[in-house]
Amino acid sequence: MIGNLSTLSKIEALLVKVGKSSLAFNTKLPVSVDVKEKLEPKTYLLQVGKKEMTTKSAVDLEVGKQYWGQMKQEPKSKAVSLSQLLQKPQLLKHQKSMIPSMNVKQLSELFSQEKPKEMMKMALLEKMTQATSKHEFLTQSNMLQALQENVFTFVMSHGHKETLFQLKKRPSKRKEEENPEDAKLDFYAAFEHIGPVEGVVEVIDGIRKLSLYLYYENSLRFLQEELKSLDIEGFLYKKEGKISPLYEYGNSLLDLKG
Repeated sequence: MIGNLSTLSKIEALLVKVGKSSLAFNTKLPVSVDVKEKLEPKTYLLQVGKKEMTTKSAVDLEVGKQYWGQMKQEPKSKAVSLSQLLQKPQLLKHQKSMIPSMNVKQLSELFSQEKPKEMMKMALLEKMTQATSKHEFLTQSNMLQALQENVFTFVMSHGHKETLFQLKKRPSKRKEEENPEDAKLDFYAAFEHIGPVEGVVEVIDGIRKLSLYLYYENSLRFLQEELKSLDIEGFLYKKEGKISPLYEYGNSLLDLKG
């Protein structure tokens, strides 16, 4: 498990590096979009970075929600169009102070404990007692509910960057692979300029293998060369269908009586 977490560190460092790429509208990477207002059918006022713009969307968007999307500007008309819009997880919209923040060292220390799930639960419960709003309490309640399903939710800090991660340990089904280091690690990460990433880290015949699934074709192609910098066997795939968090945020409070 600890070895798999070190692999996660390399992945995070790689994607943060990519995230520092050009943010110009003609970039091939996805952009982050805030839907400010619906002006008329299929026409919206959007916030992209520090700029506001009006553009049409082939799909209905929800005002107040955040999306990833591919942006294209026509050379002659300068008209901007959006495609492949995918709504971001609700947790991304919340203040990061509501979500436990960890670097890889802290994460490794947590999972080296005998009962990491119980320790994470106590940390979340402590945060809930200090909640100053229903919104904050609901956020932490959702993370507790996810933890009941063995999904750990946290913000990973790396340098000056922070990224939402969810991970879940998946034990091997084969008896001969009962070594904890052979367990598979499923994870989900939400990156501002890459889009959502789904991944699996596993050990096969003593070799650590990484599989990354990306929603955006341009992000996949961009990462193909960068993946060579990782000292592990890695594979990139285009995900057919949307990539969702391991646990979806809900609007109901967790029943803590049990």
